[in-house]
Amino acid sequence: MNDQRLRFRAFLAVVIATLLVALAPIAVTGLLGKVLPEALIATSDKVTTGLVTLLGTIGGLLFRQSQPDAAAGPVVPR
Repeated sequence: MNDQRLRFRAFLAVVIATLLVALAPIAVTGLLGKVLPEALIATSDKVTTGLVTLLGTIGGLLFRQSQPDAAAGPVVPR
């Protein structure tokens, strides 16, 4: 697999993980009718924030427009 495809798969994996962690307390509270402890909800919020940060980093790498300086060509000494 090439790097672009692997980065895209990582991007999708983080999107899915973020959605699962963010929606889990809502699903448990709404569908099952159970009350979750505040600590568990706070942990879910912190994990969601971390995953969104990771998502932004992966998205920045995946969708960047410019190539690294190495793609500009070799440096010729004078």
